[in-house]
Amino acid sequence: MQVFDTLRLVLTTPLTDAEVARSTGLSPATVRRYRRLADQREMVWGDVSQKTPSAIRGLFNRKAGRPAKAVPDLQLLHDRLQEKGVTLHRLWAEYVAETPDDALSYTQLAAKLQAFRATLPESMRQSHPPGERASVDYSGERPFYFNVTTQEKVFVELFVGVLNSSSLIFATCTPSQKVPDFIEAHVRMLAYFGGAPMVLVPDNLKSAVVRAGKRPVIQRSYAELARHYGCAVMPARPYRPQDKAVAEVSVKLVQQDILVSLRSQRFYSIDDLNEAVARELEVLNARPMKKDGRSRRKRFELLDKLALRPLPMEPYEYAEWVPVPTVPKDYHISVQGHFYSVPHRLIGQSVEARVLRDRVEMFHDQRLVASHTRSSEVGNHTTTPSHQPEAHRAQAERSPEGMRLWAKRAGPAVLRLVVAQLDQGQPFLGMPACEELKALAGKHGTVALERACQNAFDLRTPTLTTVKRVLAEAATNAKGPPRSRFTVSAKQLRGGASC
Repeated sequence: MQVFDTLRLVLTTPLTDAEVARSTGLSPATVRRYRRLADQREMVWGDVSQKTPSAIRGLFNRKAGRPAKAVPDLQLLHDRLQEKGVTLHRLWAEYVAETPDDALSYTQLAAKLQAFRATLPESMRQSHPPGERASVDYSGERPFYFNVTTQEKVFVELFVGVLNSSSLIFATCTPSQKVPDFIEAHVRMLAYFGGAPMVLVPDNLKSAVVRAGKRPVIQRSYAELARHYGCAVMPARPYRPQDKAVAEVSVKLVQQDILVSLRSQRFYSIDDLNEAVARELEVLNARPMKKDGRSRRKRFELLDKLALRPLPMEPYEYAEWVPVPTVPKDYHISVQGHFYSVPHRLIGQSVEARVLRDRVEMFHDQRLVASHTRSSEVGNHTTTPSHQPEAHRAQAERSPEGMRLWAKRAGPAVLRLVVAQLDQGQPFLGMPACEELKALAGKHGTVALERACQNAFDLRTPTLTTVKRVLAEAATNAKGPPRSRFTVSAKQLRGGASC
């Protein structure tokens, strides 16, 4: 998904190439190349987002076998540029003269030098455009509540988030720093802010970053959350305290103002603790700040509120991913002990299951191919008929359960009649009548069959014979002169046999 996310950020945000590179793990030069190609091809994110990640990679990947360019000593270039009268163009010309066949262009060299300089230690005052960044971190001091039964302390984690421009603070307690709790804390934070910033800046904890460094690998669920809210994840660089200064100051304030205030109170659940944290948080955000006399809440109203991106209709829901290397021949994959169907055309291919609270979704090549209601029945199967081959589907429908599924799709009156036939002690005794009903649907259509079944129930003679006569009468009326209303009297149907 690196190329996919890079294109999303390039086409939907004003982030620089270096910032996009830090968020996606690609090099700034690669991001710059993608941006140039996207501009040349006049790409629009609405069109690009419909393509699969593999298709997007094919649009931008370079041809294999191209020799690498010779990169000069960037530290030496940086040092020489401190000399009076020395320009980068002059140094580039000398470099090209030495290696004319595999030299970088002037633009490429300038970009590499800029990226190199970004890694050098420096101290500067940072400016924070409204709505651009939110920094997050966990407090080293942990609050606690008391177990009602044992009266022992139960320590929890204190998550703190802050909008860098207005300094509006959010805080909440979570049971742990694990991925589900870390994600849930972000969902609460963005709901509290009422919008999403352009960039999320976490520390390098494992719930956010799988591998830190110049090209960090973002934890999958965290990357999904950012994608859901249209954000970029740009972790603070290791040993660069200036990247997370706002978060560290906010954590210290929360510890001094909120945790100290709560020490004299006693809580017996994390929910009670969070209610108290929320009350104290409003007091902190309403307090005037020393630098301009305005409160964090007032600064938020003036700076960040209108600059934040609107939240999606539904909040992000955490999900676990279950990789399936090969779909078996019965096209059912096991997820937590239950078997769910996928389209039979995927037999032998790899898929991934996304396990949510109430459903299980199947993906192939990052595309949704199946969705099922989540089941806790270990060893049982959940099958969607359209996933089956034609022969399997026909055979499955020749069972009581298959017949009920067909009737449910046909209509409520058809289902009611089918259930009445199958609920006779021995379900298979009602199968012949049900199969005849299905044949009538093929002949007259499910709409006509549903209407005929409802008419039979209205006449209080819900039998197969009644349904046949109603359909026959309807067919006759369709051929003859029009009538004001079609009815079948009980007298006409007297003596009809049951199914």
